[in-house]
Amino acid sequence: MALIQCRECGQSVSTEAAACPHCGAPQQRPVPPLLPVQPQEQKFYSDNVVAVTTTRVVIGGATYALRNITSVSMTYTPPKILGGILLLVVGLLLWLGGFISIHSASPAPIGVYLIGGAMVIGGVLLIVTAKTSYHVNLSSAAGEVHALSSKNKAYIEKIVVSINDAIVKYK
Repeated sequence: MALIQCRECGQSVSTEAAACPHCGAPQQRPVPPLLPVQPQEQKFYSDNVVAVTTTRVVIGGATYALRNITSVSMTYTPPKILGGILLLVVGLLLWLGGFISIHSASPAPIGVYLIGGAMVIGGVLLIVTAKTSYHVNLSSAAGEVHALSSKNKAYIEKIVVSINDAIVKYK
């Protein structure tokens, strides 16, 4: 408890007193220092699945504190085409095997050509429709996690850039 002078009578008054005990004049209480104002949370990116703000990254149902993220990167997983290649090779062998029959006098049944051709077409379709998967990787002291995966490279790049911007601006 500190003492100050009354602004009316000049006598010593406690800083905690509401009024001067000598003259009754109301005393001003010292104003406590203002608390630092926390900046509003700003959004860098937001859609139905992902939200990137100045304090957190929300992906699906998982929330990652921005202050814990040490880096973010985009990685990819190449398409899996081995099954398509095997189907194509077996189909070609079956189809060509129909032309080279053991008894050249008797042609192979039509089913051999149909099944072989269907396998070739199926193998080609599997190879052509296979897509690369792209991932948002978040690194922290706890390790690295694939936070989001998509076949859309531009979408993943947009999210990675947003998280990088948030890290650079607010860390």
